[in-house]
Amino acid sequence: MQDFDDLKDRLPLGQADFVQLRAADLIYVDKTEYVYRLARSRSPQVLTRPRRFGKSTLLSALEELFLHGVEPYDGHDSYFKGLAIEKKWKDQGQYLVLSLDFYALDLQRASCSEFEQNLNRALLEFAQEQGVKCKPFDEKFASVFSALLKSLPDGSLVLLVDEFDAPLIYRLQDQAEIKQMKELLRALFGLIKIHSKKFRCVFMTGVTRYQDLGFGTAAGSFNDITHEPAFGGCCGYTRDELKQYFADNLRYAAATRFNCPDEEVTAEQIENLLDVMSAWYDGFCFDRKQKTKVFSTWSVLRFFGDEYADLMPYWSAEESLGMPQLLKAVIDRIDLPNLMKEAAAGGIAITSDEFLRSSVLNPEANPYALLFQTGYLTLVRPFLNGNAIYLDCPNKEISLAFADLVARRMFREQLTYNLDYNQSTVQALSSLDPDRIKEYFNHLFAVLPYENYPVSSEGMTAALINFNLRGAGLKPRCEVSESLGLADLEVDLKEQGLTLVFEFKYTDSAEPKVLDAKLNEALAQIKARDYGHTADSQPHIARFGMVFCGAKGQRRVLRLALAGMISSKAEICAAALKHQDA
Repeated sequence: MQDFDDLKDRLPLGQADFVQLRAADLIYVDKTEYVYRLARSRSPQVLTRPRRFGKSTLLSALEELFLHGVEPYDGHDSYFKGLAIEKKWKDQGQYLVLSLDFYALDLQRASCSEFEQNLNRALLEFAQEQGVKCKPFDEKFASVFSALLKSLPDGSLVLLVDEFDAPLIYRLQDQAEIKQMKELLRALFGLIKIHSKKFRCVFMTGVTRYQDLGFGTAAGSFNDITHEPAFGGCCGYTRDELKQYFADNLRYAAATRFNCPDEEVTAEQIENLLDVMSAWYDGFCFDRKQKTKVFSTWSVLRFFGDEYADLMPYWSAEESLGMPQLLKAVIDRIDLPNLMKEAAAGGIAITSDEFLRSSVLNPEANPYALLFQTGYLTLVRPFLNGNAIYLDCPNKEISLAFADLVARRMFREQLTYNLDYNQSTVQALSSLDPDRIKEYFNHLFAVLPYENYPVSSEGMTAALINFNLRGAGLKPRCEVSESLGLADLEVDLKEQGLTLVFEFKYTDSAEPKVLDAKLNEALAQIKARDYGHTADSQPHIARFGMVFCGAKGQRRVLRLALAGMISSKAEICAAALKHQDA
């Protein structure tokens, strides 16, 4: 078995600086093709991605390129040696590189005035290093920056700004501070536009949209590359990159998972592990043509840093995103019943204008667009401007985090969507025991504030259960179309080789005769369906009829029965033919 500590020591956990990554011989997934594309452009560019996807590493590689090029210097090899850009980069120019990390400059989260002082201090230190004279840092930011720009030759300055929106996001509850910070950033954008000839390259990264932050026409000079297919894989890891750069880590994890020596791990086992990792951590898409999907960088590194290779969630509002203020502002804007219905219908649809022009400072911003920016939703279909944008959770890890985020607001008791919850859900469903499944569902309805979120239809019943199963790490499907009808809900338990199919009925009456009649109706419908498509995914199908009662004092599942099992395609075909003959 390979030495785990040696493998872990090469993981770039907590290290985002390109030069330090390369100097320490840590794993660096070669993103310099994207660095090359960024560096070639003469137009100011902005890229938004969720936190911890590798924006800072991308920016620091760009910094090193403009500072030292691709040739050896100071007695050591170039840090670009062996990378994609080494033979492409021909620019021999000498540039000044001003790199600003707004998250770090605003680390104390104090007043805007203190942030401006920190920014001025950084500008003055840069000017001093370059031999440029500027006024003391107690002057306004715009004065210092303007004086600096006027003193520089045309085309000489590279400006890199990491997390340009962090000072705004951390002041969401203080409108006076927000106003002052917007004025400061408006001045920054304005000076970049006015002195555009001074810049060789301008590149900014952030989380939320910059178009609606109140920067006026100056913001229009920036090229937003966030959804350009050419930059779809610039942050995060693709499956091919995992196989190329983390081959040893994959082999170790597979050996642990399949309990065998690493030298006996097969290619099939590696692919099996990648399939499971993909279900948990892959699926993020920022490319409007949907050509590229990526894994969460942070989650993959955390997974490989686990000696026992356990698939588990690493994403949380506090740890992975680091922006609970933004999430709180977003979740307070969501119509939760509508969210559940849309998610149950197979995804959330918003207009392209809502999607492309939504910032957290805009009170009219669509909250689903904001959830995309924070990484809780992702693109699930290609889009063009003017067409609808379809969003959904990218993977199991985010489904757990998303459900937990909503549950904090929605339920009387805290529903903790975690691995234990996932396991208990699978155990309840795979038991095929109607009483146990009914008890599981009814716990969900018991902690729901019915006065705020009434369950008043079959659709709402399905939507709530769908949302809950997603929170447990499953991927249920509502209103599943087959050749002979629709199922209210299907859910696959892949490890058990089992699909559960439910037909829901709703009634306002708790009378036993009414309940029994509704249940019989549900059972008749579920037995009459053709399961040809469903059987393609799982070998065993369990069919259930269910009745939810919305009568006051009840408001729970009162009937749930197993209509029967279908365990082979021959049985499925026979059932379908029997139905057609009837």
